[in-house]
Amino acid sequence: MEKQLYYVNLNPISMDTISPTRVDDGQLIEYEIEATATEKKALEELLHEVQSHDVELGNLITFRHFDDQKGDRDKNEYQRGLNDVYEALYNLGTAETKQKIQEIHLVNNDQ
Repeated sequence: MEKQLYYVNLNPISMDTISPTRVDDGQLIEYEIEATATEKKALEELLHEVQSHDVELGNLITFRHFDDQKGDRDKNEYQRGLNDVYEALYNLGTAETKQKIQEIHLVNNDQ
């Protein structure tokens, strides 16, 4: 299956949008990836899952934020999801994307 070039941003509002065109916005960090249709779909699902966890309605209307342990678990779960996103971006990323991710120390070099 042929890989195509896509652009991914991690803006919370449009995190699960993977675009074939670059957005010309100096405030937005975009990651360039090369992916097959299957890889793109898997990444979109991962992004959607992480984004939906970040803004779960149940977290907004309950008193869970008073439970520090529950809040910490939620934060840790969200961070694990973001780690998975950065790992996927690194694996699918172009040389420029891999360099960006390495520069911000979001890749595990222990492998």
